[in-house]
Amino acid sequence: MKHYDSIPRIQDDGSLKGEFVWGFNKLDGQNFVATYNCRKKTWGPFGSRTVTVDENSEQFGPVVKWFKNSNYPDILAKIVKEHSGKKDVFTGIEEITFVFEWYGENSFAGKHVEGDEMHLALIDVFLKKKGYLEPDKYYDLFKMSGVEIPSLIYRGALDSTIINLIQTNDWTEPDCAMPSVKEGVVFKRSTMLKGQRRPSVKVKTKWWLNKLHSTYPEDMWKKLE
Repeated sequence: MKHYDSIPRIQDDGSLKGEFVWGFNKLDGQNFVATYNCRKKTWGPFGSRTVTVDENSEQFGPVVKWFKNSNYPDILAKIVKEHSGKKDVFTGIEEITFVFEWYGENSFAGKHVEGDEMHLALIDVFLKKKGYLEPDKYYDLFKMSGVEIPSLIYRGALDSTIINLIQTNDWTEPDCAMPSVKEGVVFKRSTMLKGQRRPSVKVKTKWWLNKLHSTYPEDMWKKLE
């Protein structure tokens, strides 16, 4: 099955600077993927970023149960059906991987707080043999669907102004520019490149990085940055 690709940091990959991008709030949780077979109209397998999971998985069992018991499968299957006509988004697609973030209000660095109300937000969509949906199609299809998606923070050129604005954003301050942005923002190129590539890059806030460094030893926070 398809697992979600790691997104590079802006300091490691500056190839999108100057490009027109869509920036979405980077929710702080865990990746979860659900595969949809368009021909059979069935769901599964399910996975994390690296492994396949099911209801019996210790860490991701609750996520699988949440998804199956929600209205998400019906909503997403309906959207796929409605947009599978001639030359539409899902025309001829055999399999779709829906990528989610499993998070709570007080989740941090992928760790959750017991008792938090948990959310499942659709953050990306991968079409087998075609690549990830471009952000305009993703946003138009799902923004009013009943499936939660991250808030759209920015559309425009990825330049030093918006990068600095995110890095210095402190959501705990009453006059901050982006109150919903805790961890950072994921920027996606507005159009595909050759080879069915849709590059993405993440910019994280200094607030989140400072908390990460004060919470974990260096060998751990280097893996989580």
